[in-house]
Amino acid sequence: MLQIAGKPLWNWVLAIALAVTGFFAGMMLFGPRPRVISTMRVEACLEAYIDHRHSGDAAKLRRELDRLRLKPAEFEKIIDRFIHYRMSKSSLDQAMRLLDAFRSGYRIIPERVESPTDSSEPFALDAEILTVFRTRPELVKKAFES
Repeated sequence: MLQIAGKPLWNWVLAIALAVTGFFAGMMLFGPRPRVISTMRVEACLEAYIDHRHSGDAAKLRRELDRLRLKPAEFEKIIDRFIHYRMSKSSLDQAMRLLDAFRSGYRIIPERVESPTDSSEPFALDAEILTVFRTRPELVKKAFES
């Protein structure tokens, strides 16, 4: 029978298999949890923005915001974030890398947050917006076409 350091080979194989199994079990139980990002709110904001750009009807926009239960300041913030990422390619690239980490379940702890959407998830709004950039680029293009 083969031996390594005086122990049978199957002991070593069993020890390595247990270590690998323990590692994966630990990652499953205690590792980062993948997140599901809902983009319905920001997509609805973009669609309201598109409609407002074409019609110019402020009352209709106000009704749509009421239906979405959004304050005008929140709507403005969402549209401003879209504009920011549309104008700054380097910010968009960095934010996309952050989005991938956020989706994978990693906790992002920023050094400083200007205006958090939620103190426990400061990247959540940006994650929603960036997901729309990735999944519905035609909607973003339609909203900001010249």
